[in-house]
Amino acid sequence: MPLTGLFSGECSADPGAMVPIDTLRQCCNPGYARLHCVRAAAVEPDAAQFLVKSDRDGLIEVAWSLEKNHHPVAVGTLQLGLLPMPTHEPLNHQARAFAANYARQKGRV
Repeated sequence: MPLTGLFSGECSADPGAMVPIDTLRQCCNPGYARLHCVRAAAVEPDAAQFLVKSDRDGLIEVAWSLEKNHHPVAVGTLQLGLLPMPTHEPLNHQARAFAANYARQKGRV
């Protein structure tokens, strides 16, 4: 799983739509839902990938890549603290979930 776990949430292609749990597990969580979901076909990137670039002084730097058909369409990095911060921007929210799982795996949360 790109975020190292299964998550629920809103569909970026159809905000507010209920997404069946099987669709979340098979399509949305691993990314590349475009082949299996009509809603996802309308969204430019169809997957987000994350990597911990550095972890020091209470900051986790997460490198991200938005992909379409397994090819990057945008890349960047985010500096994230361990304290949760509210955000409604999907990429930032997903990067925070990734960093939180990373910290949990390291026994820091």
